[in-house]
Amino acid sequence: MDVQIGKIPGGLSVDGLELKNGKCGCTTVLPCCHTWSKVKRSGNTFSFVAKITDLETRDNFEWGYTVKKGDLIIEVKVEDARDKVRFSGYYPPRLEAWIEKGWDVVSKTGEREDFDVWRCAACKWLYKEQKEKTRFEELPDDWKCPVCNAGKDVFERIA
Repeated sequence: MDVQIGKIPGGLSVDGLELKNGKCGCTTVLPCCHTWSKVKRSGNTFSFVAKITDLETRDNFEWGYTVKKGDLIIEVKVEDARDKVRFSGYYPPRLEAWIEKGWDVVSKTGEREDFDVWRCAACKWLYKEQKEKTRFEELPDDWKCPVCNAGKDVFERIA
């Protein structure tokens, strides 16, 4: 069992899967979204915690998991919201991605609901393919963010 662990911009790579930090970058132009993700390492335990709720979300829920491979442990805890419109952090890898790499599931709480989510780098607005019913890649090249009018090219996939 050889698990590669390394630093990447904004976080850590564990067994080829990324755990990334992210925090609200509010300014006088953008309202604070109070969202973030944080990665910590303590010995052989890696913790990923994210808060995807904000002052305006009402449909909040929690989910997470713990996986283990050899003496390494990954703990994930997420406070999420079904009605979120902005998020400044990053999602953890899907549980299935760890399982595919041979990690054992120690525990699981709740269910992750968002997949295929893209974020505008300018205003942090989220394009959720499941809600919009159109894959982001299929949007026309001249498509613009409905909040800040930024181009499609400034969006990054976060989940």
